[in-house]
Amino acid sequence: MTTVTELEALPIHAVDFRKFGHVANLTASGQEVVEDHGVGWTDRHMRRPLLDQPGHLGLTTGPARATPLTAMERHTHTREALFCLAKPVVVAVAPADSDAPIGSEVVAVVIRPGDVVVLGEGVWHGPCWGLEGPTPYYWYAAVDDSRATVWEPIVDGPIRVRLDGGDGR
Repeated sequence: MTTVTELEALPIHAVDFRKFGHVANLTASGQEVVEDHGVGWTDRHMRRPLLDQPGHLGLTTGPARATPLTAMERHTHTREALFCLAKPVVVAVAPADSDAPIGSEVVAVVIRPGDVVVLGEGVWHGPCWGLEGPTPYYWYAAVDDSRATVWEPIVDGPIRVRLDGGDGR
């Protein structure tokens, strides 16, 4: 019988995310954000481009949080941005420096509306989980149809995330 490792999902802004990529909160001003105002509106966008090449916008519906994660994928040719619609999601990531994701190195973070997570090239990641059930989220990355997406089993996996702090705030 396979043992499932329980992993606490942490708020994205409580984690040093630099070894996985970078994060911007578009609901507030900050170093990563440019802000503009008008009568009755506020606009914020990321200071630097999400990608260094043309990208494709996609929509994935991720599983419920109770679903164990057995394998992760990575993209060695592009960064990938993840952002949710109206409901928060959780993503599990692992460093890019190994040939397979290692369970003890996996970090799970909550992405809330307004957060933009940009994964570095080669960073291992799973599909985003919904906090309360299957949940759609956006991704933005360069797609190369000549490259097959490879999913590698998690060494010492599978993993299931939990929310000790409620909804990850």
